[in-house]
Amino acid sequence: MNFLHKNFFKITFGLGSLLIISSTTNQEANANTCADNPNSLNNSCYITPATYKITVYEMGLCTSDPLASTSIDENGDVTTDYVIDESSCSPTYTNENGSLVNLAGGSSQTLTGGTNLRPPTGSYPHAYIKIKNVFGLKGTYKVNDVQYYSKANGAQDTSASNYAEWNETLVDFDKGSECEPVEGNRLMAASETFNTGVTGTMKAMLASVSGGTYSGTTQANCGDSTRLFGVFSPTEAVKISDDTNGLEVSFTITNRGMSVIPQNAPAVLKFGSGPFSPSFATF
Repeated sequence: MNFLHKNFFKITFGLGSLLIISSTTNQEANANTCADNPNSLNNSCYITPATYKITVYEMGLCTSDPLASTSIDENGDVTTDYVIDESSCSPTYTNENGSLVNLAGGSSQTLTGGTNLRPPTGSYPHAYIKIKNVFGLKGTYKVNDVQYYSKANGAQDTSASNYAEWNETLVDFDKGSECEPVEGNRLMAASETFNTGVTGTMKAMLASVSGGTYSGTTQANCGDSTRLFGVFSPTEAVKISDDTNGLEVSFTITNRGMSVIPQNAPAVLKFGSGPFSPSFATF
């Protein structure tokens, strides 16, 4: 599965923390972007969700890749040893209770609680985020002139009266909220390289946390995850100088924040979560 959100996330060192959401419609289309009102839907694809809620526990910068042992080959297969190595990472925001934010809609929000931290001066080729593995989602998609609306558990309905937000608990990047029956086929980690728009490599691993330490979820422990640990390695490293006052992080969900999964053409079987990708600017 390819691991696949523009919104504006602003962290100011030593000051209050502010999440500014700005909807963007001019993002470059990804190869997996759903076509506009196709006659049929034969493969899973991505749309822009109407709602995309995540709970953020921590964000920061790293000099080395915390998921260095997780990679994707030329066939799209992901390999990992489930290791999360935070030894080179410096947090820029922490909140042990988590801050719930909606990356869709174009409104402004404030990160509640938590602490903003200034990372040491230096060059950071990697950035990380720790979030709850539960996504609040809502979306709609048209196939062959039939509008399909999301409802409870990601199921679809053709009646707008049943259009509703739901929570997806992600435990398997292939099966979503349920574990693949065959252990060897379960996907606890994902990776994708973006070559257009905001470029770089995004990785994610399902995890659990104990005493503040994050541990990758193995295939044998599928279903036990409570967190998702994400790493983005941008084409250009983030540089923090002595004159840097803050860091702006923009999350893109346009054309990739929600997956649409087909059944017998032309109908939509269900909706699910998709990834977000960040970009960075210092000020």
